[in-house]
Amino acid sequence: MPQVPERRPISFKQFVELIESLQSPTRRPLWYRGCGWSSHQLLPTLYRHPTKKSIEDIATLERELMMRFRQRSIPLLNRELKDDWDTLFFMQHYGIPTRLLDWTENPFIGFYFGVMSAPFTTRRRSRRGQKLLHFQQDATVWVLDPIAWNSHALKHQKFDRGVLIPVDEALHGYKPLTKFADMNKHPVALYGAHNSPRIVAQRGVFTIFGQGTGPMEKIYSSDSFPEGCLVKVILSRFRLPQMRRSILSHGITEGVVFPDLDGLAREIKRDFGFED
Repeated sequence: MPQVPERRPISFKQFVELIESLQSPTRRPLWYRGCGWSSHQLLPTLYRHPTKKSIEDIATLERELMMRFRQRSIPLLNRELKDDWDTLFFMQHYGIPTRLLDWTENPFIGFYFGVMSAPFTTRRRSRRGQKLLHFQQDATVWVLDPIAWNSHALKHQKFDRGVLIPVDEALHGYKPLTKFADMNKHPVALYGAHNSPRIVAQRGVFTIFGQGTGPMEKIYSSDSFPEGCLVKVILSRFRLPQMRRSILSHGITEGVVFPDLDGLAREIKRDFGFED
């Protein structure tokens, strides 16, 4: 079975060159998902429950989570939730487990999340007084061609119109609270509601999962997806300190990625040496 191709740039400059080379053959938009752990799988949080693993249990869990959120969020919302899709995107925004997986249309945002979310410990300070960061594993930026992915995932429906939106008939089988037995097997790429300044700043987009409980990288291999429609860019743990400095020096900082007081606070803390 074909494995997801891997690339290993050694600098931010090489990462940009790699993205340009991946974009040039098709000139189609690419999506990015940065993760601080290279071992982290492309699987949404709803499917990561420690004990509920069957598709039947996951379906029940989704229904219970949505009911609980609707019941208790009413006095906390500044507007009424329009429908089940609206509810699902709000749940995702606030960290409640869903079938959604976050991506971004911006490669720099993907790179930011890859290098800045990587866990580290600090060691002795350098001669210049800077603390030295030690990373235990590589980080990753996943690169997805959403149009090629959807064309294959929905080939039984002869779908060839690119990225989905919630009103598309092809997405009906993925609608929240739909019987999982009626859902399609493969995850698909869709545009969601831009319901906060953060998702606007981060150019947020999504994949949504269905019956299949395996991560996207395994689905790519087992179901013969088009070559290169998913790529794993591995960022060496030994290069992460320099890569962090590079993305921050290019103006992609906490205050830009999180355009609120929380983002400003994170940036100020790091600027003054209080980053943990």
